[in-house]
Amino acid sequence: MLRQRNTGRDDGGAVPTESSFSTRQILKKVDVYPKLHREFKVQTEAGATVSLVAMVIMAILFLSELRDFLTVSKHEHMVVDTSTTEKLQITFDISYPALTCREAHMNAMDVAGDLQVNMHHTVFKTRLAADGTPIGEAMTHVPNAHPETLEPLPADYCGSCYGNTHPSGLTCCNTCDQVKEAFMTSDKTLDDAESTEQCLRERGKEEVDSKKGEGCRLHGSMFVNRVAGNFHVGLGRTFHREGRLVHQFLPGQQFTYNPSHIIHEYVVPYPGMKGPLDNVAKTADRVFFIFELSAFVVQVDATSVPFTHFLMRVCAIVGGMVSIAGFVDSLIYHYFKKSPSSSTSSAK
Repeated sequence: MLRQRNTGRDDGGAVPTESSFSTRQILKKVDVYPKLHREFKVQTEAGATVSLVAMVIMAILFLSELRDFLTVSKHEHMVVDTSTTEKLQITFDISYPALTCREAHMNAMDVAGDLQVNMHHTVFKTRLAADGTPIGEAMTHVPNAHPETLEPLPADYCGSCYGNTHPSGLTCCNTCDQVKEAFMTSDKTLDDAESTEQCLRERGKEEVDSKKGEGCRLHGSMFVNRVAGNFHVGLGRTFHREGRLVHQFLPGQQFTYNPSHIIHEYVVPYPGMKGPLDNVAKTADRVFFIFELSAFVVQVDATSVPFTHFLMRVCAIVGGMVSIAGFVDSLIYHYFKKSPSSSTSSAK
C-alpha cells in the first residue's frame, strides 16, 4: 500500500517561510567574522610561538597600564598666593633638657605686629627627667591647677595692683598680665609678679609641679599669619606691652640660661615631606625659628587615569596585539609555504 508522506507539522509549529530564510541570509552577510570548519584549520609551531610571544607582550602592556591606572600623578606649578588672609599651621615637637616647664614659654611674632605670648591652648608640655625620660603625661595649660589652695572669686572681684599704677589707668588688675604690666611701671620684677594671687591662679599644673633640674618637651601646633616672623622660647618672663614683646629677667640670669634643644619635628604640613630639621640637636645661647613666606606658592594637582580610559587602553592592547600577531603569523606561514624546501618536501 502506498501512503502519502505528510510534509506539514503535526504539532502545529510554524513552517519556515521564504522570507525568514532571506532574512537569515542577509544577517549572515553582515557577519564580519567568517568561521572555518575544524578540518580546514592549520596549526603550526611557528603560529604557536607567535601566540606565546603575543600573550607575553599583552601581559606586560596590561601590567604597565594597570600601574598607571593605580598611580596618582602629581603636577607642580607656581601660582600667585591669594590666601594671605588664611593662617599657616606650623607643627613642632622640641625638647629643652635644661629648661623646666615653668621656664619654657613659646612666643610668636611677625612683621604685621601680631604677637602670641605664652601660647598654651595648642601647645602641650611634658616634664622630662635629667636623663630625658618623660615624667607624667603631656598636658596643655589648665589655669588654677590646684583650686583647693585658692578661694573662689566673688562676682564683684577687683584684683589688687599691689601699689603699682597700671599704664592704661586700670584700678583693678584681675589677670596676671595686668599685674605684670603694673609691675613694669615700678622697680619690681616679673618674678615678684609670679607670686601674686592672679598669677598663681592662672598657673598651670605643669608649671606648679615642675622642679629644678628637670627638662620640658613642647609639642603641638601654632597658627601664624602668612607673613615673615618667628617663634622662640625667650629668656625670663614674657608679656605684651603697647604692641611690644617684653622679656624681663634678673641680672646674671643670661649666663645660666641654657636653651639647648632637640628638634624631634618641625614642619609645615605637606603630604610626603620630611622636615629638614627633624631629629636635630643644637646647643646655643638663644633659639629663634624664623619663617619667611614668598608671594608665590607651588600648587600641586593630583590626577589619575579614569577607568574608562584604562578599559579603552586594555581593549586597544588586546585588539592590536591579536591583529599584529595574526599578520605576523600569516607572513611566516605563507613564506614557508612558498619556500623551495617546503615544496620539495611536499613533492616527495
